[in-house]
Amino acid sequence: MIIDLHIHSNHSSDGEYAPEEILQYVKRKNIKYFAIADHNTVSGYCNLKNYNQGISTVMIPASEFSTFFGEHEVHVLAYGIHYEDQALISVFETINKNKLKQAHARVKALKNLGFKINFDDLMEHAVGNVPSGVTFLNTLLKNEDNKTLLSEYIEGEKSYSPYTSFYFDFFAKGGLAHVHVPLIDIGEFFDKMNGRAVFSMAHPILNPGNIMPDLFDFPFDAVEVFSSYHNSEEVRLFRSVADENKCFYTAGSDYHGPNVKPNIFMGVDCSLNPAIMEKLLEAIDRRNLYLYNL
Repeated sequence: MIIDLHIHSNHSSDGEYAPEEILQYVKRKNIKYFAIADHNTVSGYCNLKNYNQGISTVMIPASEFSTFFGEHEVHVLAYGIHYEDQALISVFETINKNKLKQAHARVKALKNLGFKINFDDLMEHAVGNVPSGVTFLNTLLKNEDNKTLLSEYIEGEKSYSPYTSFYFDFFAKGGLAHVHVPLIDIGEFFDKMNGRAVFSMAHPILNPGNIMPDLFDFPFDAVEVFSSYHNSEEVRLFRSVADENKCFYTAGSDYHGPNVKPNIFMGVDCSLNPAIMEKLLEAIDRRNLYLYNL
């Protein structure tokens, strides 16, 4: 059984393909269950909620939320959400307001490093979305004056995965243009959304190990044990962590497209772990949440 509960469309701003294109790929890969889990939005899956091609697959309404635990960004996957839920809308409003503050601060930080960039150009390249690392790099590369500073991302050793490399080099904690603008506190997020979704901790290997025990003070239902970022040893580790904290497992690729994350491919083979979907669907049904049959 092939599933993928963590796919990004171009509604994430750092995803490459439209939701309709992703659906065609899901069909070709014979993926039984999938979720377009765009960053801090549901507009991607909303594009497909009335899209019926008679294919035998189930779409789980989802989003990936950028929460903050102190100074650490922690991504939370929420499944079974409804796009008209007022608590959900409130969370998105808080995040998007702070994303714009973050974008202003990042523009200033990049200028201080000698880059030519302004906020209006950035928003033009965002095409109605909140700016992402992809948006920033694309905007910077439109100005010839920036290309010398970015040569390693254009044709150097980082050109194989320029967007991901740029993000970690500049915007991640410790990066050259890092700014600390928390998008939403993880406690506030769960206070608003508790009971309104099924929650999985996204790609836990990317979270600092020292905060992991404290994260389970929050009502996580699951851990994304099967992830493109985890090798077999890490899968065993996070299965143990999930079991210890009475969480079930989820599986997702974190697919963005070949230019953004070239080593990540859609679809996770869960033939040996059928309980993944059983437990997720049970939790969605128990909370009277939402699914879409396509």
